[in-house]
Amino acid sequence: MIRLTQVTKRFGGNDVLKQLDFTLERGEIVGLIGHNGAGKTTTLRLMAGILDPSEGTIQRPRNFRSEMGYLPDEPFAFDYLTGEEMLYFIASLYRLPRGAVQEKIRYYLRLFELDSQASRIIKTYSRGMKRKTALIGSLLNEPAYWLLDEPTESLDPLATRILKDLIRGARAENRGVVISTHQLTLAETLCDRLVILNRGNIVFGGSMDELRASAAGNASLEDIYFSLVSTW
Repeated sequence: MIRLTQVTKRFGGNDVLKQLDFTLERGEIVGLIGHNGAGKTTTLRLMAGILDPSEGTIQRPRNFRSEMGYLPDEPFAFDYLTGEEMLYFIASLYRLPRGAVQEKIRYYLRLFELDSQASRIIKTYSRGMKRKTALIGSLLNEPAYWLLDEPTESLDPLATRILKDLIRGARAENRGVVISTHQLTLAETLCDRLVILNRGNIVFGGSMDELRASAAGNASLEDIYFSLVSTW
């Protein structure tokens, strides 16, 4: 489990996140929803250990760094490595032997239709191809906790479908997944639990059924979302 308790994150005197209480359990998919600037990316960076909280505590498993897969909102890549070389480099950061990941890299390259492009340098890749490469990299250590920041951004429909299947598969394998997304439909159809952020505050946390129960009638997720954030 990853647990954030009364976490505040401050940049230059500005509270970007305010006393967040948030957990990610294994075997569940949690959706982080919010406007630009709501604090979604900061929340993921705190969970990943990239940032430290200004106040509050974050509990993670003992071997968390080796068990985590993280896709940032702007994935980093060495432009003059090939796609395949970049994936082997990521594997080396997890201390995964080349022989142990060779077939896995080949499998994911085929799955995301990058196998014919794997020997090209990343500088020549489209944004979507770079995104696919970063996604593959986040999967190489078979993470127990998979943290995804806008994972469908720049992906084509087929890759988006594949990603959804992989996320559902991760849950079935008792892995915890958190997705930061602007796509309300994606969150509604894929996530077990939703956390709605607005101006650094959690304005809702619970299941889709609980969210619907909080609204009158048969309102859509979009209508409920805008109703919630407009009151803050």
